[in-house]
Amino acid sequence: MRKTIRTIAITGNYARWVYQFRIGLLRKLQQAGIKVVVIAAPDRFEHKFLREKFTFEPVDINFYGNNPLDDLQLAQQLYRIYRRHRVDAAIHFTIKPNIFGGLAAKMLAIPSYAVVTGMGHISNRDNGLVSWMGLKLYRMALPLHEKVLVLNQRDANELIEMKMVSKKKLLLLPGEGIDTNFFRPLSDKKMPECPAFLFSGRLMEDKGIFEFVQAARVLRQRYPQVKFRILGMLDPKGVHSIPVTTIKQWVNEGVIEYLGETLDVRPFLAKADCVVLPSYYREGLSRLLMEAASMETPIITTNQPGCQEVVDNGRTGLLCELRNVPDLIDKMEQFIKMDKVDRLIMGKNARLKMQRQFDEKLVIQTYFNLLQEKFVLPRVPQIYQPEMHYAESIGKEEDTF
Repeated sequence: MRKTIRTIAITGNYARWVYQFRIGLLRKLQQAGIKVVVIAAPDRFEHKFLREKFTFEPVDINFYGNNPLDDLQLAQQLYRIYRRHRVDAAIHFTIKPNIFGGLAAKMLAIPSYAVVTGMGHISNRDNGLVSWMGLKLYRMALPLHEKVLVLNQRDANELIEMKMVSKKKLLLLPGEGIDTNFFRPLSDKKMPECPAFLFSGRLMEDKGIFEFVQAARVLRQRYPQVKFRILGMLDPKGVHSIPVTTIKQWVNEGVIEYLGETLDVRPFLAKADCVVLPSYYREGLSRLLMEAASMETPIITTNQPGCQEVVDNGRTGLLCELRNVPDLIDKMEQFIKMDKVDRLIMGKNARLKMQRQFDEKLVIQTYFNLLQEKFVLPRVPQIYQPEMHYAESIGKEEDTF
């Protein structure tokens, strides 16, 4: 007989990312009559959970360290929190919560779920000890979970090939979902003759920021009126992060404009004519690209798993080769030369793709299906399927760009 689920733990990295990426799931769990305990490193988003009547438990997580004693302390923290709140189930996001949250849940016989939001730096063999330890710990921890959810097919294949998880435990999600109502066009796009390109995300080498700047140098010589902008967070502690002195050098050189950091990317996406992310970081599924597409902003990104799934090449954006600056230049120039109407249609098709394939309602329904396999829900909230708002305005599918 299935047990009624009363309390669930949602364990992630920083409070900010849990709120921005998963608030839709949390609200639906709450509507189902389930107590939601959010566990993450505290930051200025902590009060947002409290305002919406979620329980928030701060934890110390050393994201950049590889000290086993620090990490075991994380497992102990999670063990105490799960036991104190009498948690019935736990969903873990990102590497360290997946590993040490899974261990804590197993010790308490709590069903848990791991969401692999990308293999990140542990998949890069150049990182030596960090990569080796991360893979070894993943191999130990992932089998502890009821299910392991991944965001792209390559991650799924690798986890199976490396014997980290069995096929029956693996589930492929369409990303973490995007709230297509929140990320909607703020106004009608007005495509100028000379477009503005935007690079957005964490300012780290693996995201392809150097490739973007190199392409900007070449294209500014050919098209002086075209704008090249960078928006994102400087993270001095992050692996492969870009120093602030480098950003200042690019600005002084006149290659790019630096827009700083923001908590709300929508106004910047609304003003961008094209988002460029030449990433070779092992994304799960790029959140930024989904946000841009949902706001009718065309995309240029790499044919890298975690990026390529968001784009139908030539229809909702353009794909370029990995770490290939000449090819990136070619794709950006192709966009510059594109007819303005075709750019607009590309953006509308991008939003339609998000509504059909990546709306967060589809992802939330998957989580509820998993929980209902194991538990009885106090209430079953209605999760609506996404609507196709732009189907009529862009004509029949075969007639669009």
